[in-house]
Amino acid sequence: MTPTPTTVPADSHERGSVDLAHCDEGALLGILDEVERRHGFIPRDVSDQLARLIEMRLEKIRRIQGKLDSTLRRDVLRHVDAWRGEEGNLIMILHAIQNEYGYVPREAAMELSRELGVKLARIYEVLTFYHYFKLQPPGNHTVVVCNGTACYLKGAADLIHEVQSRLGVGEGETTQDREFHFDVVRCIGCCGMSPAVVVDGKTHGRVKSSDISGLLDAAKKTGGRA
Repeated sequence: MTPTPTTVPADSHERGSVDLAHCDEGALLGILDEVERRHGFIPRDVSDQLARLIEMRLEKIRRIQGKLDSTLRRDVLRHVDAWRGEEGNLIMILHAIQNEYGYVPREAAMELSRELGVKLARIYEVLTFYHYFKLQPPGNHTVVVCNGTACYLKGAADLIHEVQSRLGVGEGETTQDREFHFDVVRCIGCCGMSPAVVVDGKTHGRVKSSDISGLLDAAKKTGGRA
């Protein structure tokens, strides 16, 4: 059965009605504010209509989440089966998960805990001990500043400060738009090029603070990670 469209009367100077089902969250809030302003409260019929609409949207989200959970569980089980019975398999499975997702989702860690019978706290001990593992989705682009001895003496601190200022994130963090992930490492083995910065796997040597803006702009013009 096709559901009856959820509508509310339009403003007095407009004709017809507004179909709430096709409104985004911002538009819905605007409509509610207008209804409350005109009536001094939100009428029961409007409240009931919105409650039904919200439940419909939540049900769609639950179905989507169910499909995502099913996919994640299948992926985790595949990696567990590949390493089951192997000594030290926890780290190898975590590597496989990160290689697939770009980080280790909390849901994957929880599924892995249940499947291996390992406490979740133990899994996070491993994840936080090794710098390689990431707990948040990576950015589309990665920016790494070397802070080894040679780079430090040549002004790496200034480069770190400039990247943080430009991106608005700290070491090991990803920008809110997931465009850039920023890291600082001890050495990349390019001391003769100090101070060095690695952007999307490409090493840039003898970098100055004034170069950072151009490196970031150039990265945006490329596709970034797949």
